[in-house]
Amino acid sequence: MSDAALYLLALIAAVNCSLFIYSQWYVPRLSDGLAVHAVAALVILVGLWLFSKIARYAGAAFYFLGAGSTAFAFWGFAGRVHVGVIWGAIMGVLSLAAALILVFSKPFAREFAAERESRPAYKKYLLHAFTLVIAVAAGAAALVDVVALSSSYQGQ
Repeated sequence: MSDAALYLLALIAAVNCSLFIYSQWYVPRLSDGLAVHAVAALVILVGLWLFSKIARYAGAAFYFLGAGSTAFAFWGFAGRVHVGVIWGAIMGVLSLAAALILVFSKPFAREFAAERESRPAYKKYLLHAFTLVIAVAAGAAALVDVVALSSSYQGQ
């Protein structure tokens, strides 16, 4: 079951990255938002490969929010079908399936816990390095936001 979840997350990351690449050519104004989805999907995929509990639950929350926002966007939708609609439908279904597996699947939870205990030593060290990189990136992003906020406040 753990391999199936990993493949599902890889599929989600591939769909997100492909839409990001598509948006670079055809809809550049959307590429910043799609970049966030692509990076988040890749981070969750790597985190689950390293057997991170944080990646498991944060990924489930991210995918539940993604499925919910897709359902909200399709509520009363009566427009033309285009690439964005197809991507939204695919991502909504895949996100809901991934979130349900990551949180509510008992076979996945048992297999995840067993594989986490018997994982190779290099994955433990990679997980520590991965966590450090994510923390530093989040701190840097927060610092950039604080500097931008303070500079805009001083400019008024």
